[in-house]
Amino acid sequence: MKKIIAVISLISMIVPQLTLAATFNPNSILSDNDLQNSNAMTVTQIQKFLDSKGGLGAYRTTDPWGNMKSAAQIIFDAGAYWRINPQYIMVRMQIEQSLVTMASPTQTRLDWATGYGCPDSTGCGTDYKGFFNQVNWAARILTSTELNSSGNPRGYLPHIDKLGYTISGWGPGITKTTLDGDLITPTNKATAAMYTYTPHVYNANYNIWYYWSNWFMKNFPDGSLLQVQGQAGVYLIQNGKKRPFLSRTALVSRYDPSRIIQVSESDVSLYEDGAPIKFANYSLVRDLGNNRTYLLDGDLKRYIESPAVFREIGFNPEEILSVQSGELDSYAEGPNINMQSVFPTGVLLQSKQTGGIAYVQDGVMHPIMSKEILQNRFANRNIVVVDQSTLDQYPKQDPIKFADGTLVVSPNSNGVWVISNGLRRGISSKQAFDTLGYKWANIVHTNDSALLTVHPEGESISVSN
Repeated sequence: MKKIIAVISLISMIVPQLTLAATFNPNSILSDNDLQNSNAMTVTQIQKFLDSKGGLGAYRTTDPWGNMKSAAQIIFDAGAYWRINPQYIMVRMQIEQSLVTMASPTQTRLDWATGYGCPDSTGCGTDYKGFFNQVNWAARILTSTELNSSGNPRGYLPHIDKLGYTISGWGPGITKTTLDGDLITPTNKATAAMYTYTPHVYNANYNIWYYWSNWFMKNFPDGSLLQVQGQAGVYLIQNGKKRPFLSRTALVSRYDPSRIIQVSESDVSLYEDGAPIKFANYSLVRDLGNNRTYLLDGDLKRYIESPAVFREIGFNPEEILSVQSGELDSYAEGPNINMQSVFPTGVLLQSKQTGGIAYVQDGVMHPIMSKEILQNRFANRNIVVVDQSTLDQYPKQDPIKFADGTLVVSPNSNGVWVISNGLRRGISSKQAFDTLGYKWANIVHTNDSALLTVHPEGESISVSN
Protein backbone atom coordinates (compact mmCIF):
# COMPACT_ATOMS: atom_id res chain seq x y z
CA MET A 1 0.00 0.00 0.00
CA LYS A 2 3.04 2.24 0.02
CA LYS A 3 6.50 2.20 -1.46
CA ILE A 4 9.91 1.86 0.00
CA ILE A 5 11.63 5.22 -0.31
CA ALA A 6 15.11 3.93 0.38
CA VAL A 7 16.51 0.57 -0.65
CA ILE A 8 18.71 -0.68 2.14
CA SER A 9 21.98 -2.29 1.16
CA LEU A 10 22.88 -5.44 3.03
CA ILE A 11 26.37 -3.98 3.35
CA SER A 12 24.99 -1.25 5.60
CA MET A 13 23.33 -3.71 7.99
CA ILE A 14 24.74 -3.95 11.47
CA VAL A 15 26.65 -7.21 11.94
CA PRO A 16 25.12 -8.99 14.96
CA GLN A 17 27.35 -9.78 17.92
CA LEU A 18 25.84 -13.24 18.21
CA THR A 19 24.91 -15.76 15.57
CA LEU A 20 21.21 -15.26 15.01
CA ALA A 21 19.35 -18.06 16.71
CA ALA A 22 16.03 -17.55 14.97
CA THR A 23 15.18 -18.29 11.35
CA PHE A 24 13.05 -16.08 9.14
CA ASN A 25 9.42 -17.12 8.79
CA PRO A 26 7.61 -14.78 6.36
CA ASN A 27 4.26 -15.81 7.86
CA SER A 28 5.29 -14.62 11.33
CA ILE A 29 7.28 -11.36 11.32
CA LEU A 30 6.51 -10.14 14.84
CA SER A 31 4.31 -11.41 17.64
CA ASP A 32 1.28 -9.38 18.70
CA ASN A 33 2.97 -8.82 22.06
CA ASP A 34 6.12 -7.55 20.34
CA LEU A 35 4.22 -4.99 18.33
CA GLN A 36 2.08 -3.63 21.17
CA ASN A 37 4.55 -3.68 24.07
CA SER A 38 4.61 0.10 24.48
CA ASN A 39 6.61 -0.21 27.73
CA ALA A 40 9.54 -1.97 26.09
CA MET A 41 11.92 1.00 26.49
CA THR A 42 12.08 4.21 28.48
CA VAL A 43 12.99 7.57 26.94
CA THR A 44 16.47 7.23 28.41
CA GLN A 45 16.93 3.77 26.93
CA ILE A 46 15.73 4.95 23.52
CA GLN A 47 18.14 7.90 23.69
CA LYS A 48 21.09 5.66 24.57
CA PHE A 49 20.17 3.24 21.80
CA LEU A 50 19.98 5.99 19.17
CA ASP A 51 23.26 7.51 20.39
CA SER A 52 24.97 4.15 20.05
CA LYS A 53 23.80 3.56 16.48
CA GLY A 54 24.15 6.86 14.61
CA GLY A 55 23.30 10.53 14.54
CA LEU A 56 19.54 10.43 15.12
CA GLY A 57 20.06 10.74 18.87
CA ALA A 58 21.21 14.34 18.41
CA TYR A 59 18.20 15.38 16.33
CA ARG A 60 15.75 17.90 17.77
CA THR A 61 12.57 19.31 16.25
CA THR A 62 9.33 20.98 17.30
CA ASP A 63 6.02 19.22 17.72
CA PRO A 64 2.77 20.75 16.32
CA TRP A 65 2.40 22.84 19.49
CA GLY A 66 5.84 24.41 19.22
CA ASN A 67 7.59 22.30 21.86
CA MET A 68 11.19 21.36 21.10
CA LYS A 69 11.67 17.60 21.49
CA SER A 70 14.33 15.02 20.86
CA ALA A 71 13.82 12.17 18.41
CA ALA A 72 13.85 9.79 21.40
CA GLN A 73 11.06 11.71 23.14
CA ILE A 74 8.91 11.80 20.00
CA ILE A 75 9.34 8.07 19.49
CA PHE A 76 8.54 7.32 23.12
CA ASP A 77 5.48 9.57 23.20
CA ALA A 78 4.05 8.10 19.99
CA GLY A 79 4.55 4.56 21.28
CA ALA A 80 2.94 5.35 24.62
CA TYR A 81 -0.05 7.19 23.16
CA TRP A 82 -0.82 4.73 20.36
CA ARG A 83 0.16 1.65 22.42
CA ILE A 84 2.89 0.60 19.99
CA ASN A 85 6.36 -0.68 20.83
CA PRO A 86 8.94 2.11 20.32
CA GLN A 87 11.37 -0.57 19.16
CA TYR A 88 9.11 -1.25 16.19
CA ILE A 89 9.02 2.46 15.33
CA MET A 90 12.83 2.57 15.24
CA VAL A 91 13.00 -0.58 13.12
CA ARG A 92 10.47 0.92 10.72
CA MET A 93 12.59 4.07 10.36
CA GLN A 94 15.65 1.95 9.71
CA ILE A 95 14.18 -0.13 6.90
CA GLU A 96 12.58 2.88 5.25
CA GLN A 97 15.35 5.47 5.52
CA SER A 98 18.36 3.89 7.33
CA LEU A 99 17.78 6.65 9.89
CA VAL A 100 18.91 4.80 13.00
CA THR A 101 22.36 3.89 11.69
CA MET A 102 22.94 7.00 9.55
CA ALA A 103 25.69 9.22 10.95
CA SER A 104 24.18 12.45 9.59
CA PRO A 105 20.50 12.04 8.64
CA THR A 106 19.40 14.35 5.83
CA GLN A 107 16.28 16.47 6.12
CA THR A 108 14.54 14.55 3.33
CA ARG A 109 15.01 11.27 5.15
CA LEU A 110 13.83 12.83 8.41
CA ASP A 111 10.76 14.27 6.68
CA TRP A 112 9.75 10.81 5.45
CA ALA A 113 11.15 8.80 8.35
CA THR A 114 8.67 5.92 8.28
CA GLY A 115 7.54 6.10 4.64
CA TYR A 116 3.98 6.79 5.72
CA GLY A 117 1.68 8.41 3.16
CA CYS A 118 3.69 7.35 0.11
CA PRO A 119 1.50 4.98 -1.94
CA ASP A 120 3.03 2.94 -4.73
CA SER A 121 1.01 4.70 -7.41
CA THR A 122 1.51 8.34 -6.39
CA GLY A 123 3.96 10.64 -4.66
CA CYS A 124 4.13 11.26 -0.95
CA GLY A 125 1.31 13.27 0.63
CA THR A 126 2.51 16.55 2.13
CA ASP A 127 0.03 16.23 5.03
CA TYR A 128 2.29 13.53 6.47
CA LYS A 129 5.62 15.30 5.95
CA GLY A 130 7.90 15.90 8.92
CA PHE A 131 9.56 13.70 11.52
CA PHE A 132 6.85 14.15 14.16
CA ASN A 133 4.06 13.38 11.69
CA GLN A 134 5.85 10.37 10.26
CA VAL A 135 6.49 8.77 13.64
CA ASN A 136 2.96 9.38 14.89
CA TRP A 137 1.18 8.25 11.75
CA ALA A 138 3.24 5.05 11.57
CA ALA A 139 2.02 4.20 15.09
CA ARG A 140 -1.46 5.67 14.70
CA ILE A 141 -2.39 3.64 11.61
CA LEU A 142 -1.86 0.44 13.58
CA THR A 143 -4.15 1.06 16.55
CA SER A 144 -6.45 4.00 15.77
CA THR A 145 -10.12 3.34 16.49
CA GLU A 146 -11.27 6.29 14.36
CA LEU A 147 -13.83 5.22 11.79
CA ASN A 148 -13.26 5.41 8.07
CA SER A 149 -15.88 6.24 5.44
CA SER A 150 -17.16 2.65 5.61
CA GLY A 151 -17.78 2.90 9.33
CA ASN A 152 -14.93 0.54 10.25
CA PRO A 153 -11.88 1.29 12.41
CA ARG A 154 -9.10 2.98 10.50
CA GLY A 155 -6.34 1.24 12.47
CA TYR A 156 -5.14 -2.10 11.13
CA LEU A 157 -5.42 -3.98 14.43
CA PRO A 158 -8.91 -2.75 15.42
CA HIS A 159 -10.05 -3.48 11.86
CA ILE A 160 -8.82 -7.07 12.27
CA ASP A 161 -10.56 -7.30 15.65
CA LYS A 162 -13.86 -6.30 14.04
CA LEU A 163 -13.76 -8.03 10.64
CA GLY A 164 -10.86 -10.51 10.80
CA TYR A 165 -8.76 -8.65 8.23
CA THR A 166 -7.32 -5.20 7.47
CA ILE A 167 -8.57 -2.71 4.90
CA SER A 168 -6.43 -4.43 2.26
CA GLY A 169 -7.55 -7.94 3.18
CA TRP A 170 -4.62 -9.15 5.26
CA GLY A 171 -5.61 -11.16 8.30
CA PRO A 172 -4.53 -14.13 10.46
CA GLY A 173 -5.06 -17.36 8.55
CA ILE A 174 -5.88 -15.58 5.28
CA THR A 175 -3.59 -16.42 2.35
CA LYS A 176 -2.74 -13.54 0.03
CA THR A 177 -0.12 -12.76 -2.59
CA THR A 178 2.38 -9.97 -1.91
CA LEU A 179 3.38 -7.43 -4.53
CA ASP A 180 6.53 -9.45 -5.16
CA GLY A 181 4.50 -12.58 -5.89
CA ASP A 182 4.84 -14.58 -2.66
CA LEU A 183 1.94 -16.44 -1.06
CA ILE A 184 1.73 -15.47 2.60
CA THR A 185 -0.57 -16.66 5.38
CA PRO A 186 -0.07 -14.43 8.46
CA THR A 187 -0.18 -16.31 11.75
CA ASN A 188 -1.18 -13.27 13.83
CA LYS A 189 -2.49 -9.72 13.71
CA ALA A 190 0.94 -8.09 13.90
CA THR A 191 2.17 -9.90 10.79
CA ALA A 192 -1.04 -9.06 8.91
CA ALA A 193 -0.47 -5.41 9.85
CA MET A 194 3.11 -5.53 8.55
CA TYR A 195 1.96 -6.75 5.11
CA THR A 196 -0.78 -4.13 5.07
CA TYR A 197 1.79 -1.40 5.70
CA THR A 198 4.24 -2.83 3.15
CA PRO A 199 3.05 -5.86 1.09
CA HIS A 200 6.53 -7.12 0.22
CA VAL A 201 8.59 -9.93 1.71
CA TYR A 202 12.29 -9.56 1.02
CA ASN A 203 12.62 -5.84 0.41
CA ALA A 204 10.53 -4.90 3.44
CA ASN A 205 9.27 -7.40 5.99
CA TYR A 206 12.41 -9.52 5.98
CA ASN A 207 14.25 -6.37 7.05
CA ILE A 208 11.71 -5.75 9.81
CA TRP A 209 12.48 -9.24 11.13
CA TYR A 210 16.23 -8.87 10.59
CA TYR A 211 16.67 -5.64 12.53
CA TRP A 212 14.22 -6.66 15.23
CA SER A 213 16.06 -9.94 15.74
CA ASN A 214 19.52 -8.39 15.80
CA TRP A 215 18.69 -5.33 17.87
CA PHE A 216 16.07 -6.47 20.33
CA MET A 217 15.85 -10.27 20.43
CA LYS A 218 17.72 -12.06 23.21
CA ASN A 219 19.93 -14.74 21.70
CA PHE A 220 20.16 -17.50 24.28
CA PRO A 221 22.94 -20.08 23.89
CA ASP A 222 22.11 -23.72 23.23
CA GLY A 223 21.25 -25.51 26.44
CA SER A 224 19.21 -22.65 27.88
CA LEU A 225 15.92 -23.51 29.61
CA LEU A 226 13.26 -20.85 29.00
CA GLN A 227 9.83 -20.42 30.52
CA VAL A 228 7.40 -17.68 29.53
CA GLN A 229 6.30 -15.78 32.63
CA GLY A 230 2.88 -16.94 33.77
CA GLN A 231 2.93 -20.09 31.63
CA ALA A 232 3.61 -23.67 32.65
CA GLY A 233 5.65 -24.89 29.69
CA VAL A 234 9.46 -24.99 29.50
CA TYR A 235 11.55 -24.86 26.33
CA LEU A 236 15.04 -26.14 25.63
CA ILE A 237 17.02 -23.99 23.19
CA GLN A 238 18.90 -26.43 20.96
CA ASN A 239 20.43 -25.82 17.53
CA GLY A 240 18.71 -22.45 17.37
CA LYS A 241 15.23 -23.93 17.92
CA LYS A 242 12.90 -24.06 20.91
CA ARG A 243 11.96 -27.58 21.95
CA PRO A 244 9.05 -27.84 24.41
CA PHE A 245 9.12 -30.38 27.22
CA LEU A 246 5.79 -32.20 27.24
CA SER A 247 6.12 -33.47 30.79
CA ARG A 248 7.86 -32.58 34.03
CA THR A 249 9.52 -35.98 34.01
CA ALA A 250 11.07 -35.35 30.60
CA LEU A 251 12.57 -32.12 31.97
CA VAL A 252 13.94 -33.27 35.32
CA SER A 253 15.43 -36.46 33.88
CA ARG A 254 17.75 -34.26 31.78
CA TYR A 255 18.17 -30.86 33.46
CA ASP A 256 18.11 -29.07 36.78
CA PRO A 257 14.83 -27.07 36.89
CA SER A 258 16.50 -24.39 39.04
CA ARG A 259 18.28 -23.20 35.86
CA ILE A 260 15.01 -22.22 34.16
CA ILE A 261 15.11 -18.59 32.95
CA GLN A 262 11.90 -16.58 33.12
CA VAL A 263 11.35 -14.67 29.86
CA SER A 264 8.65 -12.76 28.00
CA GLU A 265 6.61 -14.30 25.21
CA SER A 266 8.45 -12.17 22.67
CA ASP A 267 11.79 -13.64 23.82
CA VAL A 268 10.78 -17.06 22.51
CA SER A 269 8.39 -16.12 19.72
CA LEU A 270 11.06 -15.71 17.04
CA TYR A 271 12.67 -19.10 17.66
CA GLU A 272 11.64 -21.76 15.19
CA ASP A 273 9.73 -24.65 16.74
CA GLY A 274 11.79 -27.77 17.33
CA ALA A 275 10.74 -31.35 18.04
CA PRO A 276 8.97 -31.73 21.41
CA ILE A 277 10.68 -33.68 24.19
CA LYS A 278 8.05 -36.09 25.41
CA PHE A 279 9.80 -38.97 27.14
CA ALA A 280 12.07 -39.12 30.17
CA ASN A 281 15.70 -39.86 29.50
CA TYR A 282 16.48 -43.60 29.51
CA SER A 283 12.87 -44.47 28.79
CA LEU A 284 12.16 -47.86 27.27
CA VAL A 285 9.80 -47.52 24.31
CA ARG A 286 8.35 -49.93 21.76
CA ASP A 287 7.76 -48.43 18.32
CA LEU A 288 4.50 -49.98 17.11
CA GLY A 289 5.47 -49.10 13.55
CA ASN A 290 8.39 -51.54 13.41
CA ASN A 291 7.79 -53.48 16.67
CA ARG A 292 11.27 -52.59 17.93
CA THR A 293 12.13 -51.74 21.53
CA TYR A 294 14.51 -48.86 22.12
CA LEU A 295 16.36 -47.23 24.99
CA LEU A 296 16.17 -43.43 24.68
CA ASP A 297 19.57 -41.94 25.50
CA GLY A 298 19.59 -38.17 25.11
CA ASP A 299 18.70 -37.50 21.47
CA LEU A 300 19.46 -41.08 20.45
CA LYS A 301 17.24 -44.16 20.22
CA ARG A 302 19.18 -47.36 20.79
CA TYR A 303 17.69 -50.59 19.49
CA ILE A 304 17.72 -53.48 21.99
CA GLU A 305 18.57 -56.37 19.70
CA SER A 306 16.71 -59.22 21.42
CA PRO A 307 14.58 -60.20 24.42
CA ALA A 308 17.61 -62.06 25.76
CA VAL A 309 19.65 -58.84 25.77
CA PHE A 310 16.76 -57.08 27.45
CA ARG A 311 16.68 -59.65 30.25
CA GLU A 312 20.48 -59.84 30.58
CA ILE A 313 20.81 -56.12 31.19
CA GLY A 314 18.03 -56.25 33.76
CA PHE A 315 15.44 -53.99 32.17
CA ASN A 316 11.90 -54.22 33.50
CA PRO A 317 9.33 -55.12 30.80
CA GLU A 318 6.63 -53.29 32.77
CA GLU A 319 8.44 -50.02 32.09
CA ILE A 320 8.09 -50.28 28.31
CA LEU A 321 5.98 -47.54 26.75
CA SER A 322 4.24 -48.20 23.44
CA VAL A 323 4.47 -45.34 20.91
CA GLN A 324 2.90 -44.82 17.53
CA SER A 325 4.88 -44.92 14.30
CA GLY A 326 6.64 -41.60 13.79
CA GLU A 327 6.78 -40.54 17.45
CA LEU A 328 10.50 -41.33 17.59
CA ASP A 329 11.43 -39.69 14.28
CA SER A 330 13.21 -36.82 16.04
CA TYR A 331 15.64 -39.27 17.66
CA ALA A 332 18.77 -40.27 15.75
CA GLU A 333 19.77 -43.92 15.57
CA GLY A 334 22.34 -44.73 18.24
CA PRO A 335 24.49 -47.82 18.67
CA ASN A 336 22.52 -51.01 19.18
CA ILE A 337 22.41 -52.61 22.60
CA ASN A 338 23.55 -56.24 22.52
CA MET A 339 25.32 -58.83 24.65
CA GLN A 340 28.59 -56.98 24.22
CA SER A 341 27.18 -53.71 25.59
CA VAL A 342 28.63 -52.85 29.01
CA PHE A 343 26.56 -50.49 31.17
CA PRO A 344 24.41 -49.03 28.35
CA THR A 345 22.69 -46.68 30.81
CA GLY A 346 25.98 -45.77 32.49
CA VAL A 347 27.36 -46.36 35.97
CA LEU A 348 29.47 -44.34 38.42
CA LEU A 349 32.54 -46.24 39.63
CA GLN A 350 34.86 -45.01 42.39
CA SER A 351 38.37 -46.32 42.90
CA LYS A 352 38.84 -47.86 46.32
CA GLN A 353 42.54 -46.92 46.18
CA THR A 354 42.49 -43.32 44.81
CA GLY A 355 38.97 -42.13 45.51
CA GLY A 356 38.63 -40.97 41.91
CA ILE A 357 35.22 -41.31 40.27
CA ALA A 358 34.52 -42.10 36.61
CA TYR A 359 31.44 -42.59 34.51
CA VAL A 360 31.46 -45.82 32.53
CA GLN A 361 29.05 -46.28 29.63
CA ASP A 362 29.21 -48.84 26.81
CA GLY A 363 32.49 -50.13 28.18
CA VAL A 364 34.26 -46.73 28.01
CA MET A 365 35.50 -44.76 31.06
CA HIS A 366 35.05 -40.98 31.32
CA PRO A 367 36.85 -39.32 34.26
CA ILE A 368 34.97 -36.86 36.45
CA MET A 369 37.28 -33.96 37.25
CA SER A 370 35.43 -32.36 40.16
CA LYS A 371 32.69 -32.96 42.69
CA GLU A 372 30.79 -30.07 41.04
CA ILE A 373 30.59 -31.94 37.73
CA LEU A 374 29.50 -35.06 39.60
CA GLN A 375 26.68 -33.18 41.30
CA ASN A 376 25.78 -31.29 38.11
CA ARG A 377 25.49 -34.38 35.91
CA PHE A 378 24.73 -37.26 38.23
CA ALA A 379 22.88 -36.00 41.28
CA ASN A 380 21.15 -38.84 43.16
CA ARG A 381 22.96 -41.53 41.15
CA ASN A 382 24.49 -44.37 43.17
CA ILE A 383 28.27 -44.74 43.22
CA VAL A 384 29.81 -48.23 43.15
CA VAL A 385 33.19 -48.61 44.88
CA VAL A 386 35.58 -50.91 42.99
CA ASP A 387 39.27 -51.75 42.85
CA GLN A 388 41.38 -49.55 40.64
CA SER A 389 42.10 -52.62 38.54
CA THR A 390 38.42 -52.73 37.57
CA LEU A 391 38.56 -49.15 36.29
CA ASP A 392 41.82 -49.81 34.48
CA GLN A 393 40.21 -52.44 32.26
CA TYR A 394 38.07 -49.82 30.49
CA PRO A 395 39.52 -47.63 27.73
CA LYS A 396 39.68 -43.99 28.78
CA GLN A 397 38.06 -41.21 26.77
CA ASP A 398 37.20 -37.51 27.29
CA PRO A 399 36.23 -36.34 30.77
CA ILE A 400 32.60 -35.63 31.60
CA LYS A 401 31.62 -31.99 31.03
CA PHE A 402 29.16 -29.75 32.81
CA ALA A 403 25.62 -29.87 31.42
CA ASP A 404 24.79 -27.31 28.76
CA GLY A 405 23.39 -24.13 30.26
CA THR A 406 25.45 -24.36 33.46
CA LEU A 407 27.04 -21.14 34.75
CA VAL A 408 30.59 -21.81 35.97
CA VAL A 409 33.56 -19.93 37.45
CA SER A 410 36.96 -21.10 38.70
CA PRO A 411 39.83 -19.36 40.51
CA ASN A 412 41.56 -18.28 37.30
CA SER A 413 38.64 -18.26 34.87
CA ASN A 414 38.53 -14.45 34.60
CA GLY A 415 34.76 -14.10 34.61
CA VAL A 416 31.57 -16.14 34.40
CA TRP A 417 31.16 -18.78 31.70
CA VAL A 418 28.11 -20.62 30.41
CA ILE A 419 28.46 -24.12 28.96
CA SER A 420 26.88 -24.52 25.53
CA ASN A 421 27.39 -27.56 23.29
CA GLY A 422 30.27 -28.55 25.56
CA LEU A 423 32.10 -25.24 25.04
CA ARG A 424 32.67 -22.59 27.69
CA ARG A 425 31.35 -19.27 26.42
CA GLY A 426 32.35 -16.17 28.34
CA ILE A 427 29.61 -13.74 29.35
CA SER A 428 31.01 -10.38 28.32
CA SER A 429 29.50 -8.15 30.99
CA LYS A 430 27.16 -7.83 33.94
CA GLN A 431 24.70 -6.22 31.54
CA ALA A 432 24.71 -9.31 29.33
CA PHE A 433 24.34 -11.57 32.40
CA ASP A 434 21.36 -9.61 33.73
CA THR A 435 19.73 -9.06 30.34
CA LEU A 436 19.65 -12.78 29.61
CA GLY A 437 17.99 -13.45 32.96
CA TYR A 438 20.75 -15.49 34.56
CA LYS A 439 20.76 -15.91 38.35
CA TRP A 440 23.91 -15.24 40.36
CA ALA A 441 22.83 -17.96 42.80
CA ASN A 442 23.12 -20.56 40.01
CA ILE A 443 26.84 -19.97 39.41
CA VAL A 444 28.87 -23.13 40.11
CA HIS A 445 32.36 -22.68 41.57
CA THR A 446 34.81 -25.37 40.52
CA ASN A 447 38.54 -25.91 39.96
CA ASP A 448 40.44 -24.59 36.92
CA SER A 449 40.99 -28.02 35.42
CA ALA A 450 37.30 -28.93 35.50
CA LEU A 451 36.38 -25.71 33.70
CA LEU A 452 39.31 -24.46 31.63
CA THR A 453 40.87 -27.78 30.65
CA VAL A 454 37.77 -29.91 30.13
CA HIS A 455 35.77 -27.30 28.17
CA PRO A 456 37.26 -25.69 25.03
CA GLU A 457 36.63 -21.96 24.73
CA GLY A 458 33.81 -20.82 22.43
CA GLU A 459 32.44 -17.49 21.22
CA SER A 460 31.71 -14.99 23.98
CA ILE A 461 28.16 -13.90 24.71
CA SER A 462 27.17 -10.24 24.55
CA VAL A 463 23.95 -8.33 24.00
CA SER A 464 22.98 -5.43 21.78
CA ASN A 465 22.31 -2.00 23.16
